[in-house]
Amino acid sequence: MKASSLALMGGGLFIPGPAISGTGAARIELTASKGNYKFEQDQQSPTQLMFFNKAIPGPVIRIPQGQESIVELHNDLDEPTSVHWHGLRIDNEMDGVPGMTQDPIQPGESFLYRLRPPDAGTYWYHSHQRTWGQLAFGLAGILIVEEDEAPRVDQDLIFAVDDWRLDDHLQFDSASLGSMHDWSHGGRLGNWITINGRLDHPYRVSKGERIRFRMLNIANARTMKLRINQPLSRVIAIDGQPVKPYELKSGVVTLAPGQRSDLIIDISGEPNSGSPIELLIKDQVYTVSSFEVDGNIKRQEILESSITLPPNPMNRIQLPQTSKQVPLHIGGGAMGGMQQAIYQGREMGIQELIQNKKIWAFNGIAGLPDSPLFKVRRGSAVSLNIDNDNAWSHAMHIHGHHFIDQKQPGVWRDTALFMREEKGSLRFVADNPGKWLIHCHMIEHQAGGMITWFEVT
Repeated sequence: MKASSLALMGGGLFIPGPAISGTGAARIELTASKGNYKFEQDQQSPTQLMFFNKAIPGPVIRIPQGQESIVELHNDLDEPTSVHWHGLRIDNEMDGVPGMTQDPIQPGESFLYRLRPPDAGTYWYHSHQRTWGQLAFGLAGILIVEEDEAPRVDQDLIFAVDDWRLDDHLQFDSASLGSMHDWSHGGRLGNWITINGRLDHPYRVSKGERIRFRMLNIANARTMKLRINQPLSRVIAIDGQPVKPYELKSGVVTLAPGQRSDLIIDISGEPNSGSPIELLIKDQVYTVSSFEVDGNIKRQEILESSITLPPNPMNRIQLPQTSKQVPLHIGGGAMGGMQQAIYQGREMGIQELIQNKKIWAFNGIAGLPDSPLFKVRRGSAVSLNIDNDNAWSHAMHIHGHHFIDQKQPGVWRDTALFMREEKGSLRFVADNPGKWLIHCHMIEHQAGGMITWFEVT
C-alpha cells in the first residue's frame, strides 16, 4: 500500500479541477476524454487515464438548490459513456443509466442533462457505462448543490479519496481490469491512495479557522476508514443530507464507496504545526494527507455561529409504520457456495455463470433482469430487507431516492454498508417516478451480477 505519506510536499492547497458554477439555466460543459495525467509534479512518465475536462477528479460543479442547471456532456472517448449523478433525486430520464434511462452516449456525440435537485449537499458524478473500467480509469467528479444559507466558514474544502492500481512507475494496471478474482472477492483494490487526484496533498490552514470539510469516497471498491486528528471536528451531513451536528468518535470517519460526510472543523494546534489525516487498514496506519497550520492566527476563540445546515425537503418526509416488504438476498462470491442462478432468463450452473463473468446474485438472479424487483405506486413506503449471505461487505446504493438504514435511525442515506453475513432494512418512500437501479457500489460486484431495479408508477 502506497500513500501520500511518501510524497507530502509543502506546496499550496490543491483543488480538484477548476470549479464550475451554474446559476438558473446556465449551461455547464463537460468533456469525457483520454489523456496523460501526473499524480505528482516530478512524475517522469505521465499516466494515461480517462477524465472529465482533463482533471482528476473532474471539475467541482456547483449548482443552486431547486433551480434547473444544464450540463452538456461531450464524449471524446473511443467508447460509449454516460454520467450518473450519485445521490441526486432528479427526473428519471436524467439518471444516466444506459439501456434504462438513456442510450449510451456514443463517441463524438453529446447529451444534455437537466438537473433540478431539491436537496442541497455534497454529491458526485461518475460514468455509469462499463463503470468497472471507466471509473477505475478516473471518470468521476464532485457535485455540490449549494444551500441558500450555508454555515459561516473560512474555507470550503474537498477531500475526495480514491485508490489506484499502479505499478512502481505510476502507470495504470490495465491488464488486471475485469479480473474475476477482483469481481468475486472484495473488488478492485488499489495500491496507491490519492486525495483530490494527488499523492502530495496537504491542506493549508490557520489556527482558529473554521473549515467545511467535504469528504467523499470515489474509489471502485475500497471502504475507507479515516482518522481526522483535529479534536474540534463535527459531522453536519451524511450522503448530502443534514444531520444534527455531532462530534466524531475517536476522530474516525468510515466511508464505503459512494458515501460522503460533511464536517465542520475548527482548527486547533499551534502555528507552524501539522496534524495527519490517516487511513486505517486493519492494524496499519497510513498518512494520506495533513492539515498544515501556517504562522497566522485567524482567531483565538472558537467562532460563535451555528453549524447546523438548513433542512432539505428530504428531512421533512415521515416514514409510515407499515410498508411494502421486499426481501433481497445477496448470494455468491468467493467462498459463497452459490451453485446456480438465473441469468438472461435461464438457470445456469456456476461454471457457466463464471464463463459469463457472473458470480453474484440478488434473490437467485444474476445481472440486470428484464422484470423489476418490485413495482409500486408513487408515494408507497418500501422496506428493502437485505440478507448479506456471503463472506464480503457491500455498499448498497439506491438510485433516485434516500432511505433510512435501520442501523442509523433518523439519518437519510443513499448508500449503506453491509458487512459480511449482516442483515438489515433500508426504508424509504418511493416518491420519484421511473425505473431505478439498486446495486452494490463495490463496482466489480455490480458488474459480476449484483444489480436489479424497481419501478415507481
